[in-house]
Amino acid sequence: MTAPIHLFDLPHDEARRLLGSGAPVFMFVNPVEYHGPHLSLHNDRLISLGLAGDLHARLARTRVDLPFLVGADLEIGIDPAPGPGSRHTPYALARELVREACRALCELGATEVVLMTFHGAPLHNLVLEAGAEVCREMGAKALVPMHLLLEDMLLLTDPSPYAPAVAHVDDQAARERLLSSLRTDFHAGFFESSLTLHYAPDSVSECIGSLPPCPEVTPDPSLQLLSKAAQLVGRTVFANELAFAAIGRGWGEMRPFYGYTSEPAHAAASAGQFFAKIIVDRFAAATIAVLHGGAAAPQPVLRWVETLSLGGRLSGHDLSMDQVFSPST
Repeated sequence: MTAPIHLFDLPHDEARRLLGSGAPVFMFVNPVEYHGPHLSLHNDRLISLGLAGDLHARLARTRVDLPFLVGADLEIGIDPAPGPGSRHTPYALARELVREACRALCELGATEVVLMTFHGAPLHNLVLEAGAEVCREMGAKALVPMHLLLEDMLLLTDPSPYAPAVAHVDDQAARERLLSSLRTDFHAGFFESSLTLHYAPDSVSECIGSLPPCPEVTPDPSLQLLSKAAQLVGRTVFANELAFAAIGRGWGEMRPFYGYTSEPAHAAASAGQFFAKIIVDRFAAATIAVLHGGAAAPQPVLRWVETLSLGGRLSGHDLSMDQVFSPST
């Protein structure tokens, strides 16, 4: 992977010279967030860096000597998983900080901006989209690739194409469980832990192999009821979003709170490599289409969460630290 060039560490005229080349700038916005006992608080950042490096390599295939420019690394996270060490940023403040960072970056000379995160909270990705909108208002092209991954998770009905990711698991029942749970394996579980083992193996604790599966999640009944109602009136996309949100809310309300989904004990670097290729393929196609083909940028999912949460004022979970699952207890 080409070494990243951190623009803000350079002399001002050198930063502007590099931006004058028209190279895309990667802006990272990730929380400091609890990812169970086995992953680091910077896990979203580590995966984002890995994905961005691979994405840059794809872009460099058609643009010779393309520098890997990094313009920001903001430790901002809306609705991080509760747990020891998680930092909470209010929605309105996060939106202001990201918009200002994007404004300043474009003022410096950025003409192409890729906002990277691996934090899937809907409000968080709405914040990144607000930053991308500022870039576009200032004449730059911008996109948030994470929108695509979240959309793919929402639409996943047939997990069979992902069977190679679980080929290393000897037990057939376990393979079937992992595949069937992929759609809702959204935090520190088999999916994310495998990506971490691929991109940042030194950050993964040995305790991962002894972690029990996360118990079955009971979906939030109110959101589940709304999902069924939406399905009855033909609002399929909205129904899928509500069903996904119902699982997320139910998982956050579990006590003890496990801090991870599915079965991270089965995670493997080989699975992470498989997932990474699929993700980078998707991100690269969209990034090239937006930056060089005039295509519209991908849009965030679950936009209605902003209204439902009263602009982020009702987000978050009430959790005391003694309610967090520990493998030693």
